[in-house]
Amino acid sequence: MEAKMMFSVGLVFDTPEFGTIVMGANEELAELLPSKIQEMIGKQIIIKKTDGEEQIYKVVSSQINHSIAGKKNIGICLGEGVSPDEVPAGSIVYCYP
Repeated sequence: MEAKMMFSVGLVFDTPEFGTIVMGANEELAELLPSKIQEMIGKQIIIKKTDGEEQIYKVVSSQINHSIAGKKNIGICLGEGVSPDEVPAGSIVYCYP
């Protein structure tokens, strides 16, 4: 099974209570229900970094929000064991096949 692209990382930040969170949006997913996107994300994701390196990350939690512009913003919590520096903006998030 081929890994489907979820989104390009636009924002990476660290929170004291949840750890590192990556966020982005993908127009191709706009018509899908949030529950379907959650299902696609699953328990693991692949992140292809800007230098070409790919790494698998465990998904602690995920959330889909609607922006003012009507787009679906996807946030995935990678937890406290991941540094925000590990995932540069512009990295690509894929579903784990």
